Amino acid sequence: MRWLLSSWGSYGDLHPFLALGRGLKARGHEVTLVGHPDWRTETEVAGLRFVSSGEPPRGNFIQEHPEVLSSKWKGLTSLHTLVHQLLAPALEPMCAALISAAREHDVVIAHHFTFPASIAAELNGIPWATVSLAPGVVPSAYSLPGGDYGRIRHGALSRLRNRLVWAGGRLCMCWMIDPLINRLRRKHGLAPVRDVVFGAHSPFLNLQLYSEHFAPRPPDWSAEKRYGGFCYYDPPNVGALTPEVEEFLSRGEPPVLFTLGSTAVQNPGSFYQMAVEVLETLGLRGILLVGSEENRPARLPDSILAVPYAPYGLLMPRVRAVAHQCGIGTLSHTLRAGVPSLACPFAFDQPNNARRLESLGVAEVMLPHQRTARHMGQALRRLLAGDAPVRARRLGEMIRVEDGVGKACEILDQTFGCSGGSL
Repeated sequence: MRWLLSSWGSYGDLHPFLALGRGLKARGHEVTLVGHPDWRTETEVAGLRFVSSGEPPRGNFIQEHPEVLSSKWKGLTSLHTLVHQLLAPALEPMCAALISAAREHDVVIAHHFTFPASIAAELNGIPWATVSLAPGVVPSAYSLPGGDYGRIRHGALSRLRNRLVWAGGRLCMCWMIDPLINRLRRKHGLAPVRDVVFGAHSPFLNLQLYSEHFAPRPPDWSAEKRYGGFCYYDPPNVGALTPEVEEFLSRGEPPVLFTLGSTAVQNPGSFYQMAVEVLETLGLRGILLVGSEENRPARLPDSILAVPYAPYGLLMPRVRAVAHQCGIGTLSHTLRAGVPSLACPFAFDQPNNARRLESLGVAEVMLPHQRTARHMGQALRRLLAGDAPVRARRLGEMIRVEDGVGKACEILDQTFGCSGGSL
């Protein structure tokens, strides 16, 4: 069978698709991924055929538009910037690439923000599946949208509040995004749709690529919403940590890891400077994954190592805790490693992800107005002294026995009429 995968966003959005694509290929299928031109090398290293979406270069987008990491108006400020400054210019070339590639494939599997995927599927007369990488992008009366910092609560009043928040968010998103997509649909002779972001998911399958241990299935979801699980991508060409990191780990107790994924790290503010102050105050060792050299703190004691990058799958099992932005990719690795989190969410789905970690008892959450060294130190001290390390270790044991890729591939085969192997 010939599967066409398409994702959009950061490397945290790409990696689950690479893992899924490799899983499908191992079952005897043909797999192609349509994505941003910058993803070509990593996709081909993963052994998948790559087709460029033709999107324009992103350059220094995060630095030029820092508001994209804002949590104002429950994330709507961030989304408005993301949609109109980054997504809108990409829609036409992305749509053209998907329509062309879909002619040679049997099924389209698309990230929930790859809106032209449904157009490509409809025009080519093939089915499609929507992939959701985090729970905060699928409406439910039992949860809140990804950009909302509200705590996870239960009861009739909470469900009423949740419905009202979702309703307001859906209205805003319809106003913001529906006209862009329906303009494309009219161009290709297709009828308009409503609620593109939250209500126009595939009627065949909405595949959730995260664990039910992280976000249990809400009672009000429809049948096409099915769980695969976390799909971890460990690059095949990275088999070990660097000698520098290994040497640091070997000469003391497990450190605290500070990382901001692949997006927030482009505009970290004082995150890494605060990390140094907190670690010194608490007498802890630390590793900072700083991305660009310009993010490296000017003064580093011997107890703190700063490196651009290290593979999460190899490093996180060897640290004491992780301070991170709660992007779903970073978060999934902390859960698999069984380590507690100092949750420092910025935008997108991160606030809701952070609250879910908190509700599981494996995280302390730092709200935007609490981003000071004093608050960070207090939160880290509570995290390490409480039950979070034990809870995280137990949760990690449950996560590690799951096979998210295998389960997701099985669901795809069952849904689209293939029992495994080529057709």
